[in-house]
Amino acid sequence: MLKTTTVGSFPRKDKQKDTLRKSTVTDQEAFEMIDWAVNEQCELGLDIITDGESYRENMYWFYQLRMDGVNCEEKKYKQFTVGGSTENVDLAKAHPLVREKGGFGIECAVIDGELKNQRWNLANKWERAQNSAHKGVIVKQTITGPHMLARFSNNEKLDIYKDDLALAYAYANCIKDEIAQLEKVGCERIQIDEPVLTEAPAECTWAADVINDIVDSFPNLHFSLHICGGNAHRKRGYFGKYQDMIDGLKKLKVHELHLEHCTLHYNMLEVFNHYDFKGILSFGVIDQRTDDLESTELVQERIKPVLERFGKDRILLSSECGFGHVPIDITRAKLGKLVEVSKKY
Repeated sequence: MLKTTTVGSFPRKDKQKDTLRKSTVTDQEAFEMIDWAVNEQCELGLDIITDGESYRENMYWFYQLRMDGVNCEEKKYKQFTVGGSTENVDLAKAHPLVREKGGFGIECAVIDGELKNQRWNLANKWERAQNSAHKGVIVKQTITGPHMLARFSNNEKLDIYKDDLALAYAYANCIKDEIAQLEKVGCERIQIDEPVLTEAPAECTWAADVINDIVDSFPNLHFSLHICGGNAHRKRGYFGKYQDMIDGLKKLKVHELHLEHCTLHYNMLEVFNHYDFKGILSFGVIDQRTDDLESTELVQERIKPVLERFGKDRILLSSECGFGHVPIDITRAKLGKLVEVSKKY
């Protein structure tokens, strides 16, 4: 049997409009969402799960709203690139802004002071999730990474943070404070999410240094890094290749990489021709961007080349990205298929 995991986000129990920013919830509502999402994942038979992230407004807004130094009221539009060549890409499946403006764009918060006093309370959320999980099921804590948080900010305090690197380190310091609390309550697995590296692959070189600073601070924890092409409205927004960030990947000290595989316009495995990765590879064999349910044979076909290269003990099966925008019936069917196929090995 092969082990399974999820990327992070799970749908809210009550059907929501597919929006980039969900409504804010109370602490009690957040706990209820966690209980439900954890039970759903456990019932499906997944091995390593998350708290569902359903309480978040989205993967960056949740953090920026709850810390000093970030002005979330006076947002400013920020345009992003596609991150790489779109040759051989079916742009009809990409985010509409890729076709309309040549890249994803969104209103981002403004940095107006020193980043501090984060109020994320992830330790309480992880503890609730792990206590709700079935025996033997591991809950990892997902955290949006410092590179994405910096990229999704408009830095108007250059006297404090002279560039994105300095801003990313400031976000990283807040993340480290939060991970210290997570470690105290027993959390052993941290997943850092950095999808915007595929929008700015050259920045992976310095982003790796910031991520390594986090990893080095917690020698007893297991760290995973998730890199994808974005998932807003279940559409890809960035097309930089993993090969384009090879210098940064070589530097990374994380124990696990979580990469896309089954929907890429290139072969994910080619990146490992350029360096000797020693860790665990989590990879997507389920496409959360479509409602179509994969056949058993198709999933096995996607698994085969990775299994042959890495072996059974160094891989985790997953979807390409999270299910936060996906209807619950489709989520159940797709993750159920993932678990079903995993048992054939």
